[in-house]
Amino acid sequence: MPESLEQLLQRVTQQQDQIAQARPLPEATLRSLLDDFLIRFAHDTTALEGNTLTLHETQVVLEHGITIGGKTLREHLEVTNVAKAWEALNAWVRSAEPLTEELLIHLHRLTMAGILPEEAGHYRTVPVFIRGSQHVPPNPLRVPKAMEDFVQKFAHRPPGMHPIVFAAHAHIQLAAIHPFIDGNGRVSRLLVNGLLLREGYPPASYPATSRAEYLATLERAQVTQDRDPFVRVTAEAVDWMQQRYLLAIRHTNSMPPIQDLDSD
Repeated sequence: MPESLEQLLQRVTQQQDQIAQARPLPEATLRSLLDDFLIRFAHDTTALEGNTLTLHETQVVLEHGITIGGKTLREHLEVTNVAKAWEALNAWVRSAEPLTEELLIHLHRLTMAGILPEEAGHYRTVPVFIRGSQHVPPNPLRVPKAMEDFVQKFAHRPPGMHPIVFAAHAHIQLAAIHPFIDGNGRVSRLLVNGLLLREGYPPASYPATSRAEYLATLERAQVTQDRDPFVRVTAEAVDWMQQRYLLAIRHTNSMPPIQDLDSD
């Protein structure tokens, strides 16, 4: 029988307990995990929006600052902007500051810098329609109040709600409000990770290879209010990263002890 959503969340919770018990990982190991994640996240989150840089090309751009022939300036900016927004997100995670509209606006400003110079960091003032979606975002006049309500709702996780469910619901609702002209998906996926990291969970990247499932389950959540399929997609993304952590833990635990140089 396929794993139910409840079983998946239970397994992910148990894996999280294993990771917590094994902390701290060696600093170099943790840094390599997170450096690798950022490359994957920058690739996946922009590829979901049509960026054609490959994973390897994304790595070259981020690590070496080299432009890729045949790729547009916008595609390069998209991945470098995500990296800058990721730094800002992690600064918020480490702080004691609550979720605010200012944070989301700042993430949007960083994400869309040089791409939408006039709209970056500003709520939309015109109606928008999402290509291929039945969901119609609210009238722009309602966006400020919708965002005020949003940050109040997601400032604190309700007792008993699983952190992954909470993060997934935040993504669904922010994307449904669609407060910006463009870049809503990228800001929503950044927010998912901010909420996960604050709960001690590893970050998660929705893989570009599962774009159809990601979009279909997000659409279903917004149109029919059936959120469980999107929660599952989110939990599977967390599970993938947890497996990386668990592998690092196994490798760390299997290492022989460092030889005592004075033992001879």
